[in-house]
Amino acid sequence: MLEEKVLWEGRPFNYGIPSFTHYKITDTRLIVEKGVFTKKREEIRLFRIRDISLKRSLMERMLKMGDITLQTTDTTTPTYTLRNLKNSIDVADILGEAIENSRIKHKAFEITEVQM
Repeated sequence: MLEEKVLWEGRPFNYGIPSFTHYKITDTRLIVEKGVFTKKREEIRLFRIRDISLKRSLMERMLKMGDITLQTTDTTTPTYTLRNLKNSIDVADILGEAIENSRIKHKAFEITEVQM
């Protein structure tokens, strides 16, 4: 299997309170790990993400933060929100570009598979 490239990783900003949620965007998946004693890991394949929206209040805009909501075709997670992200516009741009690249790569893989 090919090595995944990590494009971004971070945690929600909780105004000084520790966060036990970790987000990672690779070139093929969004990985969310939550928990301290019991860890829960969720993965969403990027080609399954259909839409991205960014919500930022006035205070969040001043702090360069925001929430990114994803609409997916994933059966377990049709809607997912990454909350309180610093530099949320940059993260949304990274995610949007990774989604497009993943769709192109996945579509090319499907075409090659069908032709065989």
